[in-house]
Amino acid sequence: MDVSDAAAGLFLFVFGVTGIALYLLITCSMWHMASEIVGFRFLISQAFTDVLLMFQFGIWPGIVILTQNEIIAESWRWHVHIYLDFTWWAMVYHYTVIAWSRLAAVQWPNWFRTLPYGTCVTICALPWFAGLLQSLVEHQFDWFEPLYYSPSKYGMDSDWERYEARGTNAYYMVCNVILMVLPFPLYAAALGVLFKRQRNRNLELRSKYTRSPVCAASYAAQRQLSIETRLLVPCIINTVLFVVGQIFISQSSKHGKWMNWAVMVVFATNSFVNPLLYLFFSSVIRKGVISDCRKKFSLSVIYDYELRSSSLEQRSSLIRINRDSTVTSHLHRIST
Repeated sequence: MDVSDAAAGLFLFVFGVTGIALYLLITCSMWHMASEIVGFRFLISQAFTDVLLMFQFGIWPGIVILTQNEIIAESWRWHVHIYLDFTWWAMVYHYTVIAWSRLAAVQWPNWFRTLPYGTCVTICALPWFAGLLQSLVEHQFDWFEPLYYSPSKYGMDSDWERYEARGTNAYYMVCNVILMVLPFPLYAAALGVLFKRQRNRNLELRSKYTRSPVCAASYAAQRQLSIETRLLVPCIINTVLFVVGQIFISQSSKHGKWMNWAVMVVFATNSFVNPLLYLFFSSVIRKGVISDCRKKFSLSVIYDYELRSSSLEQRSSLIRINRDSTVTSHLHRIST
């Protein structure tokens, strides 16, 4: 392993670990609020796919490059690629589910905010099931050419002539393009609903009639709708970045080891950027993360303080016991 191998592998490894740690922190915050904010339930499901992808496009190839070893035996490449494609398709299908959840949150807010957990789990299971089914089916065809991690190529490798000639490349391109396009009509419909609602609200404010007082239940519904609406922006941006990343990948793959390495970075970045967007655009998530960090920090400080205090008390009690025993023995010698 030379210096370039160490730099390439270490960057991917650290990048993947950092992204997973950040995502887990934000996921814990969303989990605490998922009973109130229904949209977080769908984002948590997507978060699991992003964590898996940051592992397989960051940590995994980083270890392969650093050790200069494929790690997985050649006879297991086919089986491993079933898992790799399963997580990839599950992530891609989640873009459509997330787009639908944003549309449902603004189009039918009263229905959406009362969705039971069972319904949300069933909806979130659909992209996972679809991804697994597609991965299992595609690997049954003779024309399908799987990929594998290559330490010398700084990324994924394959028999590229067979990959191009037998239709695997065309298959990936068609499926990714179709699944990339699907979320945009849903986002367009959601934006249309928001613009129409904002226009009607402006007309109401200009009317001569005064609005009736807002009850607590109505205020809570408006607050949740506002939170769900703010989540629309990072979801749209992430989908656009995904499309841009796919264009870059289609133009950069199979052009040298550093271009392959750049593809791994783009794959990992596509998942890494999600928690950053949530932190930037969602004040609720941002406040939740800060609150969780403060609680954990405060608890650790209290624990350390109590531990030190108990240790000091134990030491002082031991000193008193030793002192009392010394005095007693001295008095006993004097009396005798």
